[in-house]
Amino acid sequence: MEEVFNQEVVKELGFGGAMGFLVGFTLKRVFKLLAFILGLYILSLIWLADNGILTVNWEALGKFVSGFFTSFDSFARNAVRTVSFGGSFAVGLALGLKV
Repeated sequence: MEEVFNQEVVKELGFGGAMGFLVGFTLKRVFKLLAFILGLYILSLIWLADNGILTVNWEALGKFVSGFFTSFDSFARNAVRTVSFGGSFAVGLALGLKV
């Protein structure tokens, strides 16, 4: 049994899974914080626009937010694809996002 755990593939799978979990766990926390801040920002824009203090171009804001999520999607796909232990990293990432 010791031979199985000394193999490089098993070590790489374990390391990839652990790193994926940590990245997923961290991303989930960061995105919650960013969503909270973005929500406060949107609420302040709505309040300021409602009181006539400023005019908001909602279409441009929507394009900006859409572009942000598109660029993040491509970043996430490239990160998983370029990592040599991509399979276990992806599984660990998914578990980290679930926790």
